[in-house]
Amino acid sequence: MNYSHTYKITLTLVLFLFFSLQMNAQESTTNIKLKKVLQERKQLLNKGYIKNYYTIQVFSGDITNAQKVLAICKAEFTDRSQIFYETPNYKVQIGKYRNRLDADRALERITEKYPSAFVFKPKEKK
Repeated sequence: MNYSHTYKITLTLVLFLFFSLQMNAQESTTNIKLKKVLQERKQLLNKGYIKNYYTIQVFSGDITNAQKVLAICKAEFTDRSQIFYETPNYKVQIGKYRNRLDADRALERITEKYPSAFVFKPKEKK
């Protein structure tokens, strides 16, 4: 092997290592930033500032009837049921679905018992 050929191979290896280290450094900076953004998003979701789900409302009215409907929903449906108060009514909602398609599938089951039930995406806190 001549000197010129060895020099080219060495230079190629050095450049390859240099650029791979640079890319690796960029990836770790990107990973750190991505982890930070995901952590902040998780905190906002937990605090209720971001509502990234769909739910089904089955009842809106007084507290007594809302509690009765809630008890029935908990007995008949496996999805999580809750009561929320929004002036002037208590609302019974079922489930937290990641996308509209999942919510619509659940709505088909729920409308057999509650024909006026509907899917909606809750408003975010301000």
